[in-house]
Amino acid sequence: MGELYNLCPKLPKNIRQIGERDQVIRLYVEDYVNTYLRRLYPTGSENLRCGLLLGCLEENEGAPYIFIDGALEMECISEGGQLELTDQAWKKAYQEMEELFPKRDVQGWFLCGAPGSQLSPLNYWKQHGKYFPGKNKIMYLNSGMEGEEALYTASEDGFYRLKGYSIYYERNQMMQDYMISRKDIKRVDAGADDTVIRDFRRKMEERKEEIRDRKSTVHTLGGICGALSVAVLAGGIVMFNNYHKMKEMESVLVSVLPEGSRLLEEWEPGRLLPSAGPEKETETFGREIEKEEFPEETEIFTETEEIGRAENEAENGPAEKEQTETQESEPEEAETSELPAADIPSLEEADERITALGESLEAAGTYVVQEGETLYGICLKKYQNLSRVEEICELNGLDDVNKIKAGQKLILP
Repeated sequence: MGELYNLCPKLPKNIRQIGERDQVIRLYVEDYVNTYLRRLYPTGSENLRCGLLLGCLEENEGAPYIFIDGALEMECISEGGQLELTDQAWKKAYQEMEELFPKRDVQGWFLCGAPGSQLSPLNYWKQHGKYFPGKNKIMYLNSGMEGEEALYTASEDGFYRLKGYSIYYERNQMMQDYMISRKDIKRVDAGADDTVIRDFRRKMEERKEEIRDRKSTVHTLGGICGALSVAVLAGGIVMFNNYHKMKEMESVLVSVLPEGSRLLEEWEPGRLLPSAGPEKETETFGREIEKEEFPEETEIFTETEEIGRAENEAENGPAEKEQTETQESEPEEAETSELPAADIPSLEEADERITALGESLEAAGTYVVQEGETLYGICLKKYQNLSRVEEICELNGLDDVNKIKAGQKLILP
């Protein structure tokens, strides 16, 4: 239901007088009700349409003030000029009153005939007294053409016709909703000067446009929020995956480095590189790799030094031997300085070797030990033979082939 407005304890401010001001009954009809009644007429086989006038009754200084802000059509039976309102029609009307026009009372009824028909209150005075007993009950008669409506009320002498009434303007949401729901009602088209109908239609169109704009805005905002949520979720997943990949690469590098390596000694958890300067670290790392890759050159240099030492001792005697022993007792730094400068790799060569080592580590596969698996079973599963068991132990620093546990990561050749 639409918005309800308060009953009228005071006279409306914006009113329009129809006819003369009546001194017996002050009747005020809301504009939407007036528009509805003036456009209602029978169609097809029907010859009469009737319903209830709803509103409230106020008294001021003994004069009744009747305010009509609702009109509810009823199902009536009209045969041979006789009108009947059945119990079923009354039951349905009261149910619709509670739903569509709450807190309103019956102030009378309306009768609308076909255009050109003549409706007389004398034909319906019995039904009026039967269905609407009491004082100040209104009978509205209209033949479906503008300017021919008439309003009556029962009096001691019969019917009293009101001299005029007032139309007032309010935001009557109840009557607007009822008129929209009664789309099957055919009405006489309004003329060009009927501003009330034009305003009503314009307001209905504005409300429809407003509803469509709101729905469009809600759908647009919903789509934007959904896209932002997906973007944030995707970014979080990518960052999480990259972090785990870096951690796995770091653990692989640490496991491959020799146990006595300076890099391994200075490594701290969560840091891929040691704390020393980059040039010094690269040079040290290159030397260690060179020692591991070319052990035979070290042995050749050692043998050459022994032969030279023996020849000097034969030619120069013990003094030369003492001098040689003195040289042997010097720090290892002097011995290292005698090495040719060409054997110490440059920064570019060390970077190339580190890159090659990283590529070989990436090419190496990893395997996560499952519950109940052995190293022999893994080797058979991956290579269909046991020839690489020792190689796997060396790569992973395993002293005992049987000491592996579930969840452990193994580097496979």
